[in-house]
Amino acid sequence: MIQIPDIANGYPHVDRLAKLFLLVPIGIALQGRKDSVLVLAGCFVLGAFIACYTQSDFANQIQQALNMRRVDFGLKNAQYTSMLGGVIFIFSGLGFYLVNSNRWTIRLFFALSAILGLAITLVSQSRQVWLALALVIALAPMLLVFVGLIEGKKKLILGYAVVFLALFSVSQSEYIQNRALKESSVISSVVQGNLDNIPMTSVGIRLNSWLAAWDVFKDAPIVGLGENGIGYVISSSEKLSALKASAPTFRNLSHLHSSHIEALVAYGLAGFALILFTYIYISKCCFDSRTDSNLNRVIAFFCLSFFIYWFTINAFETFNSRSLGVFAFVIVSGCFYSLANTPNNTERES
Repeated sequence: MIQIPDIANGYPHVDRLAKLFLLVPIGIALQGRKDSVLVLAGCFVLGAFIACYTQSDFANQIQQALNMRRVDFGLKNAQYTSMLGGVIFIFSGLGFYLVNSNRWTIRLFFALSAILGLAITLVSQSRQVWLALALVIALAPMLLVFVGLIEGKKKLILGYAVVFLALFSVSQSEYIQNRALKESSVISSVVQGNLDNIPMTSVGIRLNSWLAAWDVFKDAPIVGLGENGIGYVISSSEKLSALKASAPTFRNLSHLHSSHIEALVAYGLAGFALILFTYIYISKCCFDSRTDSNLNRVIAFFCLSFFIYWFTINAFETFNSRSLGVFAFVIVSGCFYSLANTPNNTERES
């Protein structure tokens, strides 16, 4: 253990960690009622679309997107727009299957919102979201077997054949390749062990932030340095300090481009383990209730998909520490928490 009086708080500050657990009162308020979850999901999706429309010159944004330019629809930045698009895609998938088949207008709404969510992730061009969705899609056949929605090797093989063809086809797009491979030279250099001269590109800033965080984390790995430790990492790094001084865009740099890294610096392994426990606990609750009905198996599938997605994107950006990210997380995870802990209620809803 070490003590750094300059950054120590007079009492423990756990705001970044505690606000994630707003999912609990949301889950309790929903009471596991399927229709309540559907209303919240619909409001979330509609709210995100309305924000994209009202917070930007929407016609201009569409025109730029059609010209293959990156857009953010006036939200915090394009990464957060992409994050919302991915969340909408998964959340809408859950909503589609929660709705009874005879309520076709609501099903159509969620089907269209899922498509629009994918479109948003495409035009906002955030590579971590593309990677996360590709990972979810790649794991989908295995997850479907895992929760019991499909059985047999033939269906699993067929599922992976479809997934492979889909991902391969998408990867051949020049639009995708231009964005995905934009900084491949930086990654290649790092893989070869060149860690001393990483350029301050988008990928390079992240890598330099994580290397600087490692130097601080290893001094207090169990409980971390508190929330002020994040700022200490930036101020103690020559490269990050120089970036703040020389680049106006990064003058207010205050995060480490990874929620996982920030949790380790601020709260150590103990805090990071608590976050992982939350993901695993909710996923396990949904998984354990899958035997009650086919609907609960669907809920388990989307729950696992969401947490794989969320864990992946937070490895490359601090969504867990920013209001828009926290908002998306507590709403979606609160729904899964509610459905998982009151599975019988989902069966009584019409």
